[in-house]
Amino acid sequence: MNRNIILTVFTSISLISAAQNPTDSTHVVKLDEVIVNSLKETSPHQTPVSSTVLTSKQINDAQITNIRDLSGFVPNFYIPDYGSAMSTTSYIRGIGSRNSGQSMALYVDNVPYFDKSTFDFDFYDIKQIEVLRGSQGTLYGRNAESGIINIYTLSPLNYQGTKLSLNVGNYGLINEKLAHYGKLSNNLGYSVSGYYNHYDGFFKNLYTNKAADASTSAGGRAKLDWNITPDFKAQYTFNLDYVDQGAFPYGAYDPTTGKTSLPNFNDPSTYTRTMFTNSLLLQYNTKKWTMSSVTSQQYFSDYMKMDNDFDTLSLFSLKQLQKQNAWNEEIILKSKSKSNYQWSFGLTGFIQQLDINAPFYMESDAIKYILQPSFDMAALYGAPQMTITDNVITTPGIFNTNTAGGAIFHQSTLNNLFVDGLSLTAGLRLDYENIKLDYNTSSLMNVNMVSPYYTGPYQLADTLKNNLAIHFSELLPKVALKYEWRNKQFIYGTVSKGYKAGGFNVQMFADLVTAGLQGVKSATTPETVLKTISYKPETSWNYEIGGQCLSLNDHLKSSISLFYNNVTDIQLTQFVPNGLGRKISNAGAAVSKGLEVSFDANLGAGFSAGINYGYANATFTNYTDSVQTTDPTTHKTVNTKVDYKGKYVPYAPQNTLNLNARYEHSFKNAIIDRLMATVQYTGIGKIYWTEANDISQNYYSQVDAKVAVSKGEIGLELWAKNIFDTKYNAFYFNSSGSQFFQQGKPVQFGATVKFEF
Repeated sequence: MNRNIILTVFTSISLISAAQNPTDSTHVVKLDEVIVNSLKETSPHQTPVSSTVLTSKQINDAQITNIRDLSGFVPNFYIPDYGSAMSTTSYIRGIGSRNSGQSMALYVDNVPYFDKSTFDFDFYDIKQIEVLRGSQGTLYGRNAESGIINIYTLSPLNYQGTKLSLNVGNYGLINEKLAHYGKLSNNLGYSVSGYYNHYDGFFKNLYTNKAADASTSAGGRAKLDWNITPDFKAQYTFNLDYVDQGAFPYGAYDPTTGKTSLPNFNDPSTYTRTMFTNSLLLQYNTKKWTMSSVTSQQYFSDYMKMDNDFDTLSLFSLKQLQKQNAWNEEIILKSKSKSNYQWSFGLTGFIQQLDINAPFYMESDAIKYILQPSFDMAALYGAPQMTITDNVITTPGIFNTNTAGGAIFHQSTLNNLFVDGLSLTAGLRLDYENIKLDYNTSSLMNVNMVSPYYTGPYQLADTLKNNLAIHFSELLPKVALKYEWRNKQFIYGTVSKGYKAGGFNVQMFADLVTAGLQGVKSATTPETVLKTISYKPETSWNYEIGGQCLSLNDHLKSSISLFYNNVTDIQLTQFVPNGLGRKISNAGAAVSKGLEVSFDANLGAGFSAGINYGYANATFTNYTDSVQTTDPTTHKTVNTKVDYKGKYVPYAPQNTLNLNARYEHSFKNAIIDRLMATVQYTGIGKIYWTEANDISQNYYSQVDAKVAVSKGEIGLELWAKNIFDTKYNAFYFNSSGSQFFQQGKPVQFGATVKFEF
């Protein structure tokens, strides 16, 4: 049966039921209440910004278990599900980052997550998720160019009890969660929770005949909430997360047939990560203002193994160990009086230490088919004949990056300006950061040399060891005009500036050293190293108009926004001048424009429904790059300039669509107490995978569903994802002239048993 027929039938039943009994109070499903959690903003429903706020019930209904599951459900939000937990690449409104730092900021219980390698973790006991789209630079600073996500977990002062759930499904899925929330006194609460998650993997590696992407993760959270006095409270939170997974299940793409094969590679490709976060929130309230302090420390250690060529030849492989220690302190002073003047001040400072040990391996087939021929060719033009005697050439790399920064910001709002309901908000932030890099990498190659002057064994060696420093500062203004004619009904317009921090390309050192071994000495001079591995911040000016309306006795919430973003100094991946690798550089400029529409409705008789749609047209206005081509006469590889002006920005979907419907009914004196059913349709695309726009993923859609029943403290859920087993590609990349895709996950189904007491 066609999936669209099912959706149409479900929606029709909802509307008919609503028409028959629109005021049946025993079945009314009210729109979920949104709780104000932010230390910087008022309620997202009252802030002049395009936002999506998900309550715990909505998160459960939509089967959102990690940050990637927000894709499509939130308008113009997309994180491709590929690679590993390290590969968390976000795109909001056509603005994103594949290889450089993140353009979206993530906060969990008001604690910033500094590296996108930490973004992908299992969601459990989440109270609320806020996604604010568009630049949030004034209040949140660096790396909030496209938006932010605020995640808030349950508090033991607001909920007490024990939760236990067991979830099983196909592909060996086992998910277990246990949590207890209690009070030691009326104003002191504690919680302890943990989870275990495993699946056997979706794609088989043909070379090993084993799953390429099996995964096991586990973690826990402990929290203390203490209302020390009526005006002074403290909250301590500790989070621990661990993941061990097969990674990068990429299959070769055949452009002649348009088909993608199963993974088929010989070198191990895995990813493990251990992460913990400590945070302390202190908050003091008076009648006129609130002062908050958030102190946090986050550590993670991960280890990645990657077959860089992703085929059965022994060409290139990489092992990378990362260790991060990050400390952050933020102090916020915000008014809370009901006067027409509202204000906030903030001061923040951070230190991030990121140490990377990343040896790169050129293996036997690469030596035989790539490196040795270059020496043979040089010998034809008079160079000494050199025959490589190594089976593997190792390029060790140790990179220690220390980033320190801080910011000061202020935002003021004048309400009822000239007329009732008109408000003006203006803010300014000064951001500063300093980045220091200590690097030590080298390469050693053994050869037999034959020349008029010497014959015998010889060593070619090159070492790059030095330190570099760069610093950036940015002023991030924001101006917003809002007119509100009834509570939570308003229109607005905003202008703001955002930026994504600059940095260093540590991945480039293997290419620089290899170039040095091949005689390209200009590639390893200090000037070339700095120019090759450093890149500046990416900045954007963002313009938005929109509005929000609650109608039909607050049973229908609707919102719309139009945006125009002008992005300069875009951080893109380009070929290096010697053609041996790629680098991140400030390559050009782009414009992203589009719209977002959301409707959430209580239809009556136990039915509710929602629509979330986003359209983003992101194109280059200035971007040229070098591509490698073969000269038909000399058969040599040459670099050719290509102009991508007018092409769509790759990896950013043009459309996101989510349709969801929910039915809930409570029974009296029956075998069950409650019945709930949900169905949702999510569509994404078109996505262009290359700057040339010659490879793409057409619009595709998936349908998910869930049916749940409960009796007292026991609940049973039957669920399914991608019911119609839609085939699509989740990610594309090219390596050593070959093209690869990771395919999307197939149909999944299972059952969950829950106990809550």
